Amino acid sequence: MMRRYRPLKKSIGIVGEGLTERMYFDYIRSSRRYAFSLKPDLPSHTDYAHIFSKAKSMIAKGYDLVFCVLDIDVILHEHLLQDFQKACKELPKSILPITSNPCIEFWFLLHFLDCPKSRVYESCESVINKALRKYIPGYEKTETYLSSFQAFIRMEQNNGLQQALSNADSLLSILNTKSDVSCCSFTEISLLITFLETCKKCDFSRNCKSCSDGLPTVFGC
Repeated sequence: MMRRYRPLKKSIGIVGEGLTERMYFDYIRSSRRYAFSLKPDLPSHTDYAHIFSKAKSMIAKGYDLVFCVLDIDVILHEHLLQDFQKACKELPKSILPITSNPCIEFWFLLHFLDCPKSRVYESCESVINKALRKYIPGYEKTETYLSSFQAFIRMEQNNGLQQALSNADSLLSILNTKSDVSCCSFTEISLLITFLETCKKCDFSRNCKSCSDGLPTVFGC
């Protein structure tokens, strides 16, 4: 009896810069049945250079694509934007920076907004204290709080994920008309989620043409 052929799976990695990213994508991987590896196990180095280095080592080990999920608030505040842009341009096409200004919590906030305005939150603290806690009271960036996944479950109620995807894409369209990424808050996590949904439809097959390429990002090639 012939052995049944199983198509090779696409090997996707996500490198997050901190605890919040790890907890959120761990939840997403489980709840939406996405097939990807999440690194590092215990985030320690949160600067983009270490994250890009980790991504390159994953590609060297055989990963097809690696997404680097990054907040750019510190990059902007420390006037490192030009250095960051240069580092992104030097990445291979198999490594994709997925950025949020100021932070991933802005992506969380978009789950609750009907019509987001093009405005700037200058820090992660301003997103959390001025906006996010109106919808998720008691939100904290701690392992004890995030590991319960209750904040993430709350976000997805009332079709929250689709709302966030639509809101994020609208803000990215506005950003594309501007030359300064610091002029408004935005997030590219919608691009990553949409990509994973596309891959899910083909069961993450390495031979699938519709998800064989990367995707254009703000700081990508």
